[in-house]
Amino acid sequence: MAIIKSRYTGGNGRKQLPSPYVAHVECVEFIDHVFTQPLTTADILELFYLPPNCRITDIRIVTAGTGAATLNMGLMSGDVGSEDASRTLGTQFFNAQATPTNPQTASLAGLAAVAASPMPRSVGVSFSANVAANPGNRITAIVRYATT
Repeated sequence: MAIIKSRYTGGNGRKQLPSPYVAHVECVEFIDHVFTQPLTTADILELFYLPPNCRITDIRIVTAGTGAATLNMGLMSGDVGSEDASRTLGTQFFNAQATPTNPQTASLAGLAAVAASPMPRSVGVSFSANVAANPGNRITAIVRYATT
């Protein structure tokens, strides 16, 4: 298993997510990942991270070119950006969700179950089928989050 990085979680030039400075005021981030390297069924894509003391209030995803796969999306164990292959992926936001070609929204129950944390946390995605490296293959998420 490998941890595949997005531009939000890998390298020195990673894109920073804005941190809300007023409690309960939402930030919205449009996260787009193009599969420039293949992803196998054993891999986890570390898609983005949730800033400290924040809760996700809404998350919507859409995919293109990922085929007839299902996906899991949730919080990852370990530190943001860690390459430790023993990291795991939860299913708090999507569990065995057919890869949506139209925006799919996470359940309110799943979002409500995730409390804020003083540490940044990674949000990852895994697919039930391999995803080829291709500029047309992508996953896009619109994430709304706020400090508590």
